[in-house]
Amino acid sequence: MYCIILGNNFEDVEALAVIDILRRAKIPVEIFGVGSDKIKSRSNIIYFTEKVFMSEKDIDPSKYEGILLPGGPGVGELAENNELLKIIREFNRQKKLIFAICAAPLLLDKAGVLEGKKYTSYPGTEIKSGTFVDRKVVIDENIITSKGVGTALDAALKLVEVIKSKEEAMQLAEKIVYENYSRD
Repeated sequence: MYCIILGNNFEDVEALAVIDILRRAKIPVEIFGVGSDKIKSRSNIIYFTEKVFMSEKDIDPSKYEGILLPGGPGVGELAENNELLKIIREFNRQKKLIFAICAAPLLLDKAGVLEGKKYTSYPGTEIKSGTFVDRKVVIDENIITSKGVGTALDAALKLVEVIKSKEEAMQLAEKIVYENYSRD
């Protein structure tokens, strides 16, 4: 089971592509809304989440294989949420998968888990630690990062590859008629 964290002004495509692809691959995902079960995306669409995240008590990392963090304009506000930063640190301490796309690697930076790691992010995201790599998806140990909306399907399929297998990711890419997913 994986948890995905949605805060107000999250990027719809980055969240929904990941949720959809993982669920198609039969990888369970629970959706948490920060502060509410009604979260407004950057597109002004209100989404209802399955659970609410208010404090570190709301997510027990031992029950999840990883945490998924979509980006969007709301990341700046999330970066000030100390409870969320504690959870990210705990997932990292337990060496569980941490996925961040677009501006969300900023959360990893603020949590102190990017030190000595390679990552990618949305161009211009001001990250102080780690080493930026200009690729669609970057994997460094338990941390997977991706650039943004345009790389969301690649990132979601890479998650399937890491969690399950390259073969399953390729089969799923074929099923959804996504011809740009590569074997490298």
